[in-house]
Amino acid sequence: MDKLLNRKVVFLFWVSSIPIRIQVPQEKLEDGDLIISQNQTNNNDVVVWSSNSSDPTVVNPVATLLDTGNLIITNRTEDGDLIWQSFDYPTDTLLPSMKLGLNKQTGREWKLTSWKKPKDPSPGESVLQMGNSGLHELYFIIDNKKYFRSGSWNGEWFVGNPIMKTNSRFLNLFVDNQTQTFFTFSMANANSYGRISWYQNSSLFRTRTGFKQDDASDWIYFSNTFETCDLYNHCGPNGLCNSQNLTYCECFVGFHPKSTVDWSRQNFTLGCERDEVLNCTNDQGFLKVGYVKIPESTNSTSFDKNMSITECEDRCFGNCSCIAYAPMYLESFKVPRGCIMWHGDLIDTIMQNKNDGLELYLRLPKYLIPKNSNGDTQTIIIATTVVGVVIILFLGILLVFIRRKRKKKIAKKGTSITKSMLEDWKDKVQLFDFYTLSSSTNNFSNDNVIGQGGFGIVYKGIMEDGQEIAVKRLERPSEQGLNDFMNEVVLIAKLQHRNLVQLLGCCMEKDERILVYEFMENASLDAFIFGEKRHLLNWPKLVEIIIGIARGLLYLHQDSRLRIIHRDLKPANILLDDMMNPKISDFGTARLFDAEQLEENTRRVIGTYGYMSPEYSNGGIFSIKSDVFSFGVLLLEIISGKKNRINYKYEEDLNLLELAWALCKEGQSLNLLDESLSNSCLVPQVLRFIQIGLLCVQDRADDRPTMSDVILMLSNDSSLIKDAKRPKFYNGSCDTSTFGQVYFTNNVVTLTQLEGR
Repeated sequence: MDKLLNRKVVFLFWVSSIPIRIQVPQEKLEDGDLIISQNQTNNNDVVVWSSNSSDPTVVNPVATLLDTGNLIITNRTEDGDLIWQSFDYPTDTLLPSMKLGLNKQTGREWKLTSWKKPKDPSPGESVLQMGNSGLHELYFIIDNKKYFRSGSWNGEWFVGNPIMKTNSRFLNLFVDNQTQTFFTFSMANANSYGRISWYQNSSLFRTRTGFKQDDASDWIYFSNTFETCDLYNHCGPNGLCNSQNLTYCECFVGFHPKSTVDWSRQNFTLGCERDEVLNCTNDQGFLKVGYVKIPESTNSTSFDKNMSITECEDRCFGNCSCIAYAPMYLESFKVPRGCIMWHGDLIDTIMQNKNDGLELYLRLPKYLIPKNSNGDTQTIIIATTVVGVVIILFLGILLVFIRRKRKKKIAKKGTSITKSMLEDWKDKVQLFDFYTLSSSTNNFSNDNVIGQGGFGIVYKGIMEDGQEIAVKRLERPSEQGLNDFMNEVVLIAKLQHRNLVQLLGCCMEKDERILVYEFMENASLDAFIFGEKRHLLNWPKLVEIIIGIARGLLYLHQDSRLRIIHRDLKPANILLDDMMNPKISDFGTARLFDAEQLEENTRRVIGTYGYMSPEYSNGGIFSIKSDVFSFGVLLLEIISGKKNRINYKYEEDLNLLELAWALCKEGQSLNLLDESLSNSCLVPQVLRFIQIGLLCVQDRADDRPTMSDVILMLSNDSSLIKDAKRPKFYNGSCDTSTFGQVYFTNNVVTLTQLEGR
């Protein structure tokens, strides 16, 4: 006990359920009951708190504070039966192995209750608890009203809280059986500590996740704040909340606003209703809405954890009251499993990306369902299958004939890629044939051009099965192009991260050098921060994009099996998928480092002016800190909507970095913020991000933070940020005598330093 008392108190993780103030406390353990009393002047003890665990049969009880933080009372017998434990009565903090849920046998509920004030542990008005029906989702309750719903458990995390899956330090567990239902967690690293706190600050309610290494003196905190779509049932019954929608709310297909007047006033409380009442007929089917946080499960009357998705559709179609169905879990995140069906209004549905949400199928009249929809009825599926088999057999024979003929032509013409090289590549990436890629892009038509990368033109392609792809074709087989091509494929093939573009394969037939990527629906970030689409992104979404880019860069620098320096990080190389998730692309200039390598020197400087660090552009020295510099420029561009390569009038002509520094020193940093973000931003967060950007663009590489430090500063509002040193900013002009050749492509300047002979 002395050792415990001598340790520095960092935080309180448990307090009694009744706030008490005691001048002279008295403690005793009697019949298994832990009692705290106060001695009065008449020597009478007044009980102010008790564990209420009195049992006359208890012999020699003992109270023990375990290393887990659990205060337990046990019977000092051979069996050591547990009499009482503090973990059964959580307050505002969840520690590893604590439960958040309910005991179905005793009716005991494990929930978190916020403190009334930061220094007042009296119970506040907000509660984090598990629902006692449906799929047992978590709810944030404020003044007895639902504020946020976690969504159902998909086997790894609650679908409405995808941040859970990105926190690799915590191992999440959800248990649902006949006796109890609860959520708990443990630490991935046994030498670390963690906690989840539920707290309120004025009108702000959030969870706060803490993490601490065994040898660290300070805790690292991550706050989970809520956006508009996170608010419970924001769009009303049968409404769909979509953060990509300017007004957030929309109705499902086949539905319309219940009150168009309220809807026009941004009041979505009444939600939506069907265009026509559904009758129980065969002229109906199911439309796949997309990947969503599925509706609240309390309005569903049936679910089965073991049913296949096909059986689920049959069951729902055979029940006239079933209006929608969805899988419950994702087995290894690939195969949907289980079945949940809704028989009433769809409440609190939110659009998500493919990696986070579950597929929802909505019952509609057939005329509202596209013929190629995955939700078509089985009648259509069977009919098309029969026809499809015949067509496939015919096409298969034709394809074999065409390929044999083409192979003969290729053999005659020759190729610069040897047979041994092709065999080696087959083990690493998927090889596409040129004919397939040419057909998918309409013979590489100019109408299919969607951009220009580091060494070639990018086309949109559509495969025979309907899959959309991005095809990057080397313009001419130069030595530099081939090296870049080989470099990019080898690197990307080994990289797997949600914030990196996915390489599907490549083609090396004849003299062709072609890369095939996943198709990004929203193209590149530069169109959204510099172009007419600027107003489509609010501040919370930009914060997600910023942190996503940072996580992708951290993966390249630290978390992947390889250490990779990108060397050309810029808005044009940040692609956005259909849910506006950022993905770093274009690895043609990237370099691979050894595990212990810190920097490298090159005479061949390749990159984009305005994003290259001083030591790289002037001396050819690059390291992970070179990418940090580029990220800092990118961060300031996102905040301001201004390009770094343009001079801006202030007291004199200043580029973006000089302007940010000048405004910061004058206490006017907020003037850097793009006006379109003023209504959606958090001012302290904006100022913090600007300061982080200035730290990243400091002149000396050693002064810049690492990407792990950057992510901590971006995600943790309480971490300290030191003052940035003033960099020796180079201005926006480009002296060709210093940098060599200057190539202008899509208004982006690409530099290549000439080597002396």
